[in-house]
Amino acid sequence: MTRISTRNVLFLSVFSVYSLSSLTSAQGAERSAVVAGKQAGPRVGKIRSQPTPKRTSAASKRGHQSMKSAEGENVTVTRRRVAFGRGREQHVGVSSTYISKDTLAQHQVVDVKGLMNLAPNLTVQPQGGSSGVNFTLRGIGFRDFTFNNTPSVMTYVDDVALPIGYMSGAALFDLSGVDVQTGPVGFSHGQTVTAGELNIKTADPTKDFHYSASQDLATYARSITNLYVSGSITDKLQYRIAGYTQHGGGFQKSLYNGEMLGNANKGAIRAKLAWQPDEKTDVKVTGIWAQDNSEAMGAFNVQDSGHGIPSYQNNLKTGWGFRPEFLKLTGNEGANKPFYNNTFWGATLAATRELGFAQLTTTSSFQQMYIHNLMDLDATPRAIYDDNVNTNGNLFSQEVRLHSEKPSSRVQWAVGMYYNRTQLKSSFFNDYTESVTRPFMIRTSYRQNQQAFSQYGRVRFAVTNKLHLIAGLSHESDDRRLLDMETKRYRTASYPVNWDNHYPNFGALTNQFAGMGGIEYQVLPNVLLYGNIRKGFKPGGFTANNTVVAAQLTPTKPESLLAYEVGFKTDFFNHKLRFNTDAFWYDYHGQQIMGLQVIPNYGTVGQYINIPKSQIWGVETEIDINPLRNFYIEQHIGYERGVYKDLNMVNSSAVTAYYQKTGEFKPFYDNYSGVDSGIPKLTLNGNANYKAHVAGGWVLTPYMAWSYRGSQLDMPGNPVYRMAPYFLLDAGLTWAPSNNKWSLTVYSTNLLDRHYDLTRELGLNAYYGTPGTPRMVGGRFRIDL
Repeated sequence: MTRISTRNVLFLSVFSVYSLSSLTSAQGAERSAVVAGKQAGPRVGKIRSQPTPKRTSAASKRGHQSMKSAEGENVTVTRRRVAFGRGREQHVGVSSTYISKDTLAQHQVVDVKGLMNLAPNLTVQPQGGSSGVNFTLRGIGFRDFTFNNTPSVMTYVDDVALPIGYMSGAALFDLSGVDVQTGPVGFSHGQTVTAGELNIKTADPTKDFHYSASQDLATYARSITNLYVSGSITDKLQYRIAGYTQHGGGFQKSLYNGEMLGNANKGAIRAKLAWQPDEKTDVKVTGIWAQDNSEAMGAFNVQDSGHGIPSYQNNLKTGWGFRPEFLKLTGNEGANKPFYNNTFWGATLAATRELGFAQLTTTSSFQQMYIHNLMDLDATPRAIYDDNVNTNGNLFSQEVRLHSEKPSSRVQWAVGMYYNRTQLKSSFFNDYTESVTRPFMIRTSYRQNQQAFSQYGRVRFAVTNKLHLIAGLSHESDDRRLLDMETKRYRTASYPVNWDNHYPNFGALTNQFAGMGGIEYQVLPNVLLYGNIRKGFKPGGFTANNTVVAAQLTPTKPESLLAYEVGFKTDFFNHKLRFNTDAFWYDYHGQQIMGLQVIPNYGTVGQYINIPKSQIWGVETEIDINPLRNFYIEQHIGYERGVYKDLNMVNSSAVTAYYQKTGEFKPFYDNYSGVDSGIPKLTLNGNANYKAHVAGGWVLTPYMAWSYRGSQLDMPGNPVYRMAPYFLLDAGLTWAPSNNKWSLTVYSTNLLDRHYDLTRELGLNAYYGTPGTPRMVGGRFRIDL
């Protein structure tokens, strides 16, 4: 693959925009595709927003107004009666979930893990006790424990893709909303992936002067502070500065000395400048800095593996302890608790130019991260599985996009190019000195360079005012190199000689096409039928963890997904009842999952593998009801099933049992063809709130929110990995004046105090888990002027 100079790409991008007097904020087409005729609007399906629409004109007070489109067609624009907002998306044939900024604040969402209980068929899991996260959407995900591979679900922040799990797990604050877009995606913006996208939008500068601050205090001494200030410098230049801090909140307790673990100590600041040099040009510059010096998440022991450690009956119990030799080797002298020491910073230039026939958009971004995580995954004071991760990485991305502008046109289109370059330098230290199978310390280190270049195009054709046809095509080339891989075993009493292995460099090149086609039919003004077929892929990559033999470095092959989807969207009773449903069928080839490999005289290690064939199918339903004035009920239901059609995999339970009897590691394989893939079958997300206007111009808003997640099994054939189903209930009460310039909220999350697991994983033949958050009771005061 031809190497492309980052400097040249950036120069050409900026030059191309300025040569047309261009520039502004990029808006991904799959979040804001314009629809022909009266269906113009972003491509969003299922909705979680719950605003009370403003009534600022005589027409809006009457509930609606009429106007004529460019084609002379009478169009009714509904305002007051669209109780759940974003009504235009009801005329676009794609399934997605929108989460409003009010819902995010209500649920105290400060990182992406908080999104899991707000969208159907979405799973967000921390990787072990690290600060990185992995995503699964509609049963498609990738547990990347070294975070050097492309995720199945791509995270975008202000249209900038963050393909590294540590980056996407950073703090979320001062948001305007989140779209969860089901895949395959990448036909009109960004990068091609199989599962879908999380599109996170942060708030933009305002021309009027505004400022806001909020303070949230809760049990376990948790404190969350948010603030922003926004306004104009000149009539063509605006700014916004937002900040966030979080402290405390540690709820895990040591089984050995009663000490607490998990207190947060992190903060972030974001600055934005928006500039309009002329009426057709917008420029936006964003800078971000974030620091996380929190205590790490602790593990709990699920099952003894021969080390004499019983399983923990309470998943909120944990343990930790590090040998001085390990702390010295890793540069952590004096550390007495697991911790994170992460720094993120970056800058983005986004620009847009209105060309009359189309809009030109360019987005250039550079992101840098420094990750240092010290973890104790055996959850004991012993050195059985202690882990230290150091990863430094940077990402440069550039996107140039041209899309049509006229809503009245029968043909809507978008074309563009996307490029990214990622550089990683990582080292992983493990202390197994007191383990039965590997009584030594070991280090794995490597560098990885990756770049991807994709081109895409999408067209939407209005056959009639009611019938629309959609087609899209994308091509992507992904080139990655694993360099300077080294594994070193340090001298111990059992192994008196140092052992140092160097491995040859490896490469993986993916060069594939993806495509889609769809149809929409507006049966009635309030009833839309749609269907689509999409073919997507995700590039291959490397397993870069505890490498002992070169065969472990053989890259995984790309995975591909053929997706079929049909659905309908409806609004009844003057938009007081919204009922949307979709059904999907996924034909999966080469699915990438975390499997296992047994290495003689060493043990079982994680290894990414490809499943030749698997299938996933499911249905999703959204029911939004506005039965009374200011009373809103929303319910999302997701049901999915997955099955492996062709899979032979190591049985870790059989390997462990054989080792305990014989002292030898021997691989045992089971055939899982026709076996359920273990994804949660049923997910429920809902909420209800009522705005009661009381005497004196005050508003009292009680609310409840609930979620249910079915049983999950991340590793086929081994019930130890199974996480039990759980139900969570939140409740709160907000008191505010009618102008909403300030508010006071009291709340409880996980009101029933359910104990549940976020992960179940294998560590050195021992099984460990990480817990979800127990009941939190708190209050929040906010001013917004």
